[in-house]
Amino acid sequence: MDGRTGRRCAASGCGRFVGAGRVFCARHETIEEREEPALGEAIAVIEASTAARRERERRAKRFRERLEEGNYRALFDASLARVIAEAAAERGLVEEIGALRLVLARLLVEEDDLSKLAANVARVASVAVQAARAQRAMSGEVAQGLTEALTRILIELDED
Repeated sequence: MDGRTGRRCAASGCGRFVGAGRVFCARHETIEEREEPALGEAIAVIEASTAARRERERRAKRFRERLEEGNYRALFDASLARVIAEAAAERGLVEEIGALRLVLARLLVEEDDLSKLAANVARVASVAVQAARAQRAMSGEVAQGLTEALTRILIELDED
């Protein structure tokens, strides 16, 4: 390992990787070749990234602690638990189907790799169809359709 990190050089337009603990690559390390505002921006980005990582770690630790308690309801904060309960009380899958359609539209617009596009469109479309079927079943359309089909069959048998 050569001491490189996943971080890129903070110099404007440079995409080189930087060494551990560094902000600029070797080319931009000298003060004459870099702009001072970029240093401030780089430090701000690093600090924000570090703070965000620490917050994620804190949340993950708290979640693991709650998980070890063995109580599903304790996994979430009170406000999140209320939102989950409210969402669960909502009947139907209209929002979920809409979200799947939005994902499908974004895929069609943004994905350039045809093999990825084909695989992902098939996957999302399949889930959307399943959700639509579930929505119809939940709304009683399937039962109504079955009733109509049985009625037609009985009428046809009666005519024979």
